[in-house]
Amino acid sequence: MIWSFVAVCAVVALSVKGPDVLRHATSNCGPGPRGELALWVGASTVWPLSCAALVVVAAAELLGPSVKGIVAMCVDLFQALEGQGPGAVGFVGAALTLGLLAVARLGWTGLLRGRAGRSWRRGHDRELSEGAVRRVLHGHRVWLVPSSRRSAYCVPGGGGRVVITSGALEVLTPRQTLAVLEHESAHLAGGHHLLVGWVRLLDRAFPGVPLLREAARRVPVLVEWAADDRAARRVGIGPLAHALGRLAGTEDEPGTAALSIGGACPIERVRRQVTPAPDCSRTLVWTRSVGAALVVAAPLAFTVAMTLACAIVPPCACLA
Repeated sequence: MIWSFVAVCAVVALSVKGPDVLRHATSNCGPGPRGELALWVGASTVWPLSCAALVVVAAAELLGPSVKGIVAMCVDLFQALEGQGPGAVGFVGAALTLGLLAVARLGWTGLLRGRAGRSWRRGHDRELSEGAVRRVLHGHRVWLVPSSRRSAYCVPGGGGRVVITSGALEVLTPRQTLAVLEHESAHLAGGHHLLVGWVRLLDRAFPGVPLLREAARRVPVLVEWAADDRAARRVGIGPLAHALGRLAGTEDEPGTAALSIGGACPIERVRRQVTPAPDCSRTLVWTRSVGAALVVAAPLAFTVAMTLACAIVPPCACLA
């Protein structure tokens, strides 16, 4: 069972030390918000896949070269367990039980969150149809809500909707309004709600895992940074920074299914835009990014390699 133990150690290392590795790789001369997003979401995806692969490692450890395919593995597993005794049955049974429980918890949590999100969107759509009007502002189709609140956000689903209140338009200049609309459009175009929803789902389903907890905290910030960068490229840093200042702290939370212009910390976002980027060579940025990606992918690659090794490489028959 040595390979199973080593594979478990690799997954545990990713769970505990993964956040430190990613923070170190993305600080200062990092790959930027989009690259950092890819690393965090990738690490969060590798974690459950690696855990699932551990179950396969446990089975392959017992079966060895008898694994020929999915159906054959199931048949051989039963035969191998009969020959290994009750200890092997208990080991594989516990692994399979844990795997099934993890899948069930992930599915149940996803079902609950999905149902809550759909319920919120249906209620929100009714509110828009009753009180909002559709308009085109600066080339963007928006829902304009007559309200004194200063708010702007986007809602996924059905092609996506950008919502802005009349109170926000009263305090924003045309260029600042365009920056806000570009920011929200970047959320919809980038599918940012899917990234945020995925990491939050994993953190909710498997609480207490440092990697997943940090990803659920970091990814919502990174999607705001990525949307800010697109708005700044198209409109300019000045209009975006002033828009963030005018709308910061003046709106209510639109809902968990929406991404708001006031998300993350507006002060940190403005400081990031106006602070000159560090002078880093492209080679250093790529080296750190690739190194972090390899570290993140290592546990999954290792568990898959261990599965193949246990299934294909014949056991060593050593003579005393």
